Amino acid sequence: MPEGRSAWRSLFVRCFKLLLLSGFLCLPPALAAAQECGPKALGTARTLEVPFTQGPVGRASYGRTLPLDRGEVVLTFDDGPLPRRTQAVLDALKAECVKATFFVVGSMVAQFPDTLRRTAAEGHTIASHTWSHRYLDRIRSPEVRRDQINGGLEAVRTVLTDDEPALSPFFRFPGLGHSPALDRYAAAQKLVPFSIDVDGDDWKKISPAAVMARVLRRLDAAGRGIILLHDIQPRTVAILPELLRRLKARQYRVVHVVPARADTQAALAALDAPQGRPIRLALDRLGARMASFRVVARPPAGLAEEGPLLLRAGLFEEAEVPPAPPARDQSRSGDAVRVALVADPGLSGAPAPRAGWSGFVVIGTAPQEAGFRPVAEAGRPPAR
Repeated sequence: MPEGRSAWRSLFVRCFKLLLLSGFLCLPPALAAAQECGPKALGTARTLEVPFTQGPVGRASYGRTLPLDRGEVVLTFDDGPLPRRTQAVLDALKAECVKATFFVVGSMVAQFPDTLRRTAAEGHTIASHTWSHRYLDRIRSPEVRRDQINGGLEAVRTVLTDDEPALSPFFRFPGLGHSPALDRYAAAQKLVPFSIDVDGDDWKKISPAAVMARVLRRLDAAGRGIILLHDIQPRTVAILPELLRRLKARQYRVVHVVPARADTQAALAALDAPQGRPIRLALDRLGARMASFRVVARPPAGLAEEGPLLLRAGLFEEAEVPPAPPARDQSRSGDAVRVALVADPGLSGAPAPRAGWSGFVVIGTAPQEAGFRPVAEAGRPPAR
């Protein structure tokens, strides 16, 4: 081989090795993720976009399922979020580089928005499962059905943002109970109903070992499909790390289902705001909580996001923020407002009020039983 050609080949090989070592730039995303977790991890084999035109899926309810190859599975979890258990599920999925779909209940989202935000931040798909898990096929009132379906999606939309890639129009009927009328309404709302192919029965009073055995036996019989588990169930938390290892040993491959972005926007545009007073009040309260969180999290103008947050006297009055929603009378709400007093070391050059304390940031509200320490125990500055 001529000397020049040999040198070029050697340079190409070195560059190719460098690319592989510097972030797997030459590998597909799913394969790169598996490499990051190591060869023993289950990983996510591929991502499947499920368009609205796919229609309802899941053999348990509709006689057809997703276009999966033999050996491919979609992991879904219902009824959360519930902090400790959902977080344990998230930890197990993260350890194996696995992405799943979470069908969340709106009233649970309203109580635990931080857990939902973590689920979305880790790349899982967020779908809705009604407002309070009522069996819609047993309800006669069209208004109640409408509020249950739309309330769940509205809660997710309130915590996330309209452009959040994790947000999806996927929807699951509680108990898989549906009817032609309910399916027509879901279609009118641009939702994609998801049923299941394999039920783990983790909601029944059986042992974790029995859940494991049923999932694997039914999956082996089906050969592929959508698996139903519940992230609020202790049986699921107990078996999930071992279940993922056994799926790997049986050579199953995980498929992550995602929506078409245009379909998500269409579902949000068609969203029919719930009218029932209890749901409406809970959503308003959640909206105020999230608005407070986003204002506090926003860095001051002129400061880089990665830089230190410098607080000074008068900062909160000077910051240009959107008008806050009308404040509720906290004296009658039964809530305690958690505040952080901020010490001013004199960065602004102006004397700070209250003996060195420059102001406060409202972090959010929490029930009185949540266990926040009284301000005096946290070192409140002496009253003047």
